[in-house]
Amino acid sequence: MSYIYFVQMNIPESLDAELNRIYDTEHVPMLSKVPGVHRVTRYRREQSNDSRMQKYLAIYEIDAPSVVESKAWDEASAWGDWATKIRPHTTRRHHSFFEKIGEFGPGGATSPYIYIVQMDIPAAMEAEFNRVYDAEHAPLLSKVCGKGTRYRLAQSNDTRMQKYMVIYEMDSPVVTETKEWADAGAYGDWAAKIRPHTTSRHHTFFRKV
Repeated sequence: MSYIYFVQMNIPESLDAELNRIYDTEHVPMLSKVPGVHRVTRYRREQSNDSRMQKYLAIYEIDAPSVVESKAWDEASAWGDWATKIRPHTTRRHHSFFEKIGEFGPGGATSPYIYIVQMDIPAAMEAEFNRVYDAEHAPLLSKVCGKGTRYRLAQSNDTRMQKYMVIYEMDSPVVTETKEWADAGAYGDWAAKIRPHTTSRHHTFFRKV
């Protein structure tokens, strides 16, 4: 799976339970059958330093963005109660495609939380940013939490979506409050040479639905 389709949305509180019922029993099962879709995981926001971060997130692991442009996807997305009863009431719906550029640590499919870190970097520092992230920063943090996966933005309907994102899988947000996490984050060239130049840095915890 080379890409993820990153879908974010909010829903009025009165429709929250119905959204989850339809998403879990109709929408995701149908989209999971589309050729090129390998896994779908849903999350609910726990905490974020980004006031724009929506309550619900669905991550579709796909072969390419063209999967979402296929007739099979359109038909699956239009099936059942989702298109008529839920989608018209969703708000702040953002759709983004990210290309996977790095994977670190064995992780595990049962991790109940993900920690999403998003940021931009000046073009002049991009090569060094990626070198340090891949050689030092992500591998060390992934050893503490279990797994980290890096992504680069391919396209989005959110003009403010950051170019780079890493998703860390973990048992609890408490992991990021440990000495081990702090030591890993401060190691090497990241803290001194790269982090001061990053912009639009957002950090969000999601719990698996």
